Amino acid sequence: MAISYELVHVSRSGHERVHPYASGEPLAPGSVLHYEGRDWLVEELDGSRGLLKPARYRLRLRHPDGREELGAFRRYRPDAPRVGHTFSTIEDGAPASWEVVQDQLTRDDQGEPYLELTAERDFSERDDPPTLPEHELEHAVARDDGAEAAAATLARAEEAGQFVELVALEPGEAPDWAEARAYLDAIGIEEIHDDLLVRCGVDPGRDPREHWLTTVKERLGADLEAFRTDVDGGHDEIEEWEFQEGRVFAAVGTYASEADPNSGHGWLTRLYDAGALGAAGFTRVRKVDLV
Repeated sequence: MAISYELVHVSRSGHERVHPYASGEPLAPGSVLHYEGRDWLVEELDGSRGLLKPARYRLRLRHPDGREELGAFRRYRPDAPRVGHTFSTIEDGAPASWEVVQDQLTRDDQGEPYLELTAERDFSERDDPPTLPEHELEHAVARDDGAEAAAATLARAEEAGQFVELVALEPGEAPDWAEARAYLDAIGIEEIHDDLLVRCGVDPGRDPREHWLTTVKERLGADLEAFRTDVDGGHDEIEEWEFQEGRVFAAVGTYASEADPNSGHGWLTRLYDAGALGAAGFTRVRKVDLV
């Protein structure tokens, strides 16, 4: 039987929004739910009334000797790790397997909530060697003595409580910009979820519906041109690192910058969510992957 809730969150325009929500399972502080095209974290629950914040997470690696490593904050997406999720990093040049064993609602230094995921070594690589593409890139790069720029970016983002978004190209692969442009030319409004619609500059409460797709295409087209220019040029907004002979591209920002037309973090997240970066050959580095 579905359980009814009244959920509250603040929109990008700063207005409080209240909406009904039916859940097949009881919600609790720390629950993650998908609504209007993005994932939300239940920060507080008072009876059937819940306060939501944009869902984000960070991964904590707990080593057998007691050492711990913290990853960067990541926007929670459907492919985010959960309890029971397994992955691998590189330890002393060899794959090392981990399992997420705990999740906990935690707050950063500014008091904002996030989901902390704790992973411990499960040593499954002894029986089932992991493949390199599944490596936790963030933790892999952060341990690489030659990746000072990557480590500095991750540390800066961690200190500021900002999101890090990472996409990668396979070794020897170049972006297919023409395919990305063709993808955007063919995109339909039904493929644009509510959150992305607003981040592309549409005000659904005021703008005529027949203008929405034009606004979205103009924003994403400008994003693609800006992203391409920065990646091929001075890297003022998008950082580029090498890892496992491939290329990794990173952008740091906030929830607000996801809607900023002048932010590299905004370009990357909007283009990824629209599917254009996938069309160009980029894949999301799913987790906190640069150790």
